[in-house]
Amino acid sequence: MVDTGSMRKGITIILDGELYKVLEHEHNKQGRGTANVRLTLRNVRTGSTIIKTVMAGERFEQARLENKKVQYLYRDGDDFYFMDQETFEQPMVNA
Repeated sequence: MVDTGSMRKGITIILDGELYKVLEHEHNKQGRGTANVRLTLRNVRTGSTIIKTVMAGERFEQARLENKKVQYLYRDGDDFYFMDQETFEQPMVNA
């Protein structure tokens, strides 16, 4: 989990079941009111950009992503098969 105070540009969070990359992070405090954080987020799947304002201290689940070099093998219906070029494992991704 990552809260708004430790959130940084470039991390990927899970919001409403979707993966979003943080493009901008702006902390705003106005008068005696509570602090807000304005987030500019890009949906990893669709590429659309949204702006979301949340209360300071709100927590989000941080996504664990890893990049691997894979080779596309074949498609079987809605399933795509790849081969990890280091371990030769063949992971399947459902579209």
